[in-house]
Amino acid sequence: MKFIHCILLAVLCLMLFACENDNEESKPAVENASVNTLENDEMTPPIEVDEKIIQEIDWEVSETFEAGNYTMRGIPNKVGFIDAPLIENKGNKYMWHFWGELPDGELTLIGIKKDSEKLVPVLTQENQHVWTYSSPAGPNNGADAHLPSNMRLPESGKWALLIYLGDKYFDNIIVNVK
Repeated sequence: MKFIHCILLAVLCLMLFACENDNEESKPAVENASVNTLENDEMTPPIEVDEKIIQEIDWEVSETFEAGNYTMRGIPNKVGFIDAPLIENKGNKYMWHFWGELPDGELTLIGIKKDSEKLVPVLTQENQHVWTYSSPAGPNNGADAHLPSNMRLPESGKWALLIYLGDKYFDNIIVNVK
């Protein structure tokens, strides 16, 4: 009888151990392996931002323009995303589009609010702020490359979105967050 109890106990322990391992394996994987998530309020961008770039920001909201069947916000024939309202602390999907010759590398977006010096991540992945997404992919909506993203900004007001591809500064887009 004790032998049967020992066997049942061993089987029960194995089942618990197996279930625990299954839970580890069944955790959702990050869809984009190149996404860098922030931990413990890590607020240092992966790229050094030149102070001159910030000083030279023209704080006029970037224009809208047509590309394909969409209205974009950004710089015509260079960079833009499908225009949609940006609402304080509310994430949304935005499709980025790039024209012309692009530097190699992943997209990094750094936000800076007007009259502030604080650099913040703009991109989100699984509702967590991240600094970087993967590299833009092939043509879309008349652009030479595109990249879907999720973005969220923490406060209302004017924001500059500093755009980096790889470690190269590409340009900025000024948005008004409601």
